[in-house]
Amino acid sequence: MNIAFVLQVIWAFALVALLLVGLMYLGRTIQRGRIVSASIGRRLVSTIESTALAQNVTVHVVRVADKYFLVGGGSAGVSLLAELPASEIEPYIETHRAALLEQRASLMRPFARFRKS
Repeated sequence: MNIAFVLQVIWAFALVALLLVGLMYLGRTIQRGRIVSASIGRRLVSTIESTALAQNVTVHVVRVADKYFLVGGGSAGVSLLAELPASEIEPYIETHRAALLEQRASLMRPFARFRKS
């Protein structure tokens, strides 16, 4: 085998590995704040945020109409933990919505020159 061919193959594998690592980082960054801010205003029932506490135990902040509830879910079912005041949840949603828009803008910035044409 030619040494140039071997180097090209190694370079191609390194490039593919780098792209995969970048996509994993991007996916984790987007998933980190699991907020459904795009559909919050349009649906009657929506999950604002979810967090896994253990393998089969999760906590959700759910919006029903204009009220917010903290709901726990596990293998035994779903139970209401508390009703949350809207005055505490809505600023949190707006902060995360602004961060999400900023994140989208920074992700789309490299592609901006292609959209101009």
